[in-house]
Amino acid sequence: MVVFIKLYYNNSTIFIDGILKTMDHTDQVHLENIVNKETYTKEEKQFILGRLNKERLERQKFEQKYAKHKKNYTDEEKHHILQELNEKRIRDEHHKKMKRIRFLNKKIYTFANKTYYKFKEMEREYFLEIDICKKFSSRPCIVPLYYRTFGEMKKRDVLLKIEPHSDKIFISKDAIRVYFKPYALQEKTDQGI
Repeated sequence: MVVFIKLYYNNSTIFIDGILKTMDHTDQVHLENIVNKETYTKEEKQFILGRLNKERLERQKFEQKYAKHKKNYTDEEKHHILQELNEKRIRDEHHKKMKRIRFLNKKIYTFANKTYYKFKEMEREYFLEIDICKKFSSRPCIVPLYYRTFGEMKKRDVLLKIEPHSDKIFISKDAIRVYFKPYALQEKTDQGI
């Protein structure tokens, strides 16, 4: 038996249709009285909501059983899925390798109880604080670079980002006219300070 109920709630009309399967005679009479009304008492609203909730739970149970049914994939679909997973795994491994190589075996400098890495091939000796390196991402962010002048460390803010495919660090000295240049950190085996 399909029952259509018109329910007024906060000045808006809600149409509810559903199949009520397990109804005894008293529920059927009660439901027929409710259908003919335009306003409902608290008990009638509870009765309607109880019925709707029961139907929702039955539908949910059916959908859960149906969702557990496994889909059979063709050999071509399986091959395509495995290929995508393998490519993703290779990309992730390469990103991790570049991240490790970027800071592996780099010469560490200590000034005033702080540790720094030094950039190679820059016009000045710029140093990067080691604690900041963990926060890098492919999104550009403003990072302080330090340089020495007569025994003290001065800082200069630059835009910095990393690229997952490269072991270099990309720096733009001007935040307005953004132009990233790749720089490497000085390794332990390099000559220099």
